[in-house]
Amino acid sequence: MLIVPMLDQGGLERVCAQTAQLLKDVCEVHLVVFNTAGMIYDVSGVHLIDLELGAVSGRAGKALNVVRRVRRVRKLKKELGIALSYSFGPTANLVNVLSRHTEITWAGIRGYGALSSRASMKLVCGLADRVISCTCVMEQEIVRQFHPKQSAVLYNPCDIGQIAAQSALGTPPEFDGFFARGGKTVVSMGRAHDVKGFWHLIKAVSLVRKDVGDVKLMIVGAGDYREYKKLAEALGMGADVLFTGMQQNPFAFLRRADVYALTSQSEGFPNALIEAMACGLPCISANCKTGPAEILQEDYTLCADQNCVHYAKYGILTPVFQGDKDLNPEHVMAEEEIFARELKKMLTDDAYYGHYREMAAERARRFGTQQYLGNLTKLMGKEW
Repeated sequence: MLIVPMLDQGGLERVCAQTAQLLKDVCEVHLVVFNTAGMIYDVSGVHLIDLELGAVSGRAGKALNVVRRVRRVRKLKKELGIALSYSFGPTANLVNVLSRHTEITWAGIRGYGALSSRASMKLVCGLADRVISCTCVMEQEIVRQFHPKQSAVLYNPCDIGQIAAQSALGTPPEFDGFFARGGKTVVSMGRAHDVKGFWHLIKAVSLVRKDVGDVKLMIVGAGDYREYKKLAEALGMGADVLFTGMQQNPFAFLRRADVYALTSQSEGFPNALIEAMACGLPCISANCKTGPAEILQEDYTLCADQNCVHYAKYGILTPVFQGDKDLNPEHVMAEEEIFARELKKMLTDDAYYGHYREMAAERARRFGTQQYLGNLTKLMGKEW
């Protein structure tokens, strides 16, 4: 049994859907979702169970919802004879461990932010048979702070073949005007959430444009980007910043860009970084916890210092961004200037660009679906 709150946009949702598809030919898979509203990921051929118990408001309502979910899932585990249950994300993990019947329980920690909920983490780590992390650094932190019974690392899968096929498809015609204008394009993907640090990216690109005037920026993802549009306009680049909204095929947009940029405050394992590399985009990323260093450098411990630039084997890591959200167009921080400097070099040095483009594609292949499936079934074999 795989358990996930929803199957709308998001990294953990995508990984859960991919896991279901990969495992359906290996074992009997039941996919439990709290609510299928807004579902975009393909789970055809998998037994999908919609609890119809989506998010509710209010503390009492939330508590009651947890109880209802736990009861329903425990009943399903009994009826279906589940041998192993694997949940994705904090709310699903809580339901999974509290609904335990006789099966082995795995709790998947997919984002570094989950560690801040100490009470929930202690409960999950105390009850789960194994905690699955998506990066080595995250696993180390979880073991140090919460002492799970057992732990393991499973890097997220990347379907290289599917990405290549989808990236070759065209983008919707309403975006033709943006792409028709000259200049190179910096791209990033993610929802409109402060953790993605998009204000840093907009400011950094505006600095690059002072020397390389025809640079454009594209941000792919759902949410309310009005405050970022306002910032872009204040910096004189409103027409050259495209917010695409949620896209069923983001890979077609990646293929039309030149450089991928990640400015997050924190990540779990940034799937979008791998997907961009699979599209042949060289990458520049803030060296945030967790994932970028492990993706861009095989021996990630060489990039432990988060306050300097690392010219890693597969991409560039820049210092983590400090301070709170700042939408003032006149305020530019040192880390934004450093990020802009690295962007400028990538966009203007053809040999440098070509090298990192080649290395990005090479690295993406290390995270293919078959490698993931092999690691997953090996871990399952140890349990069974």
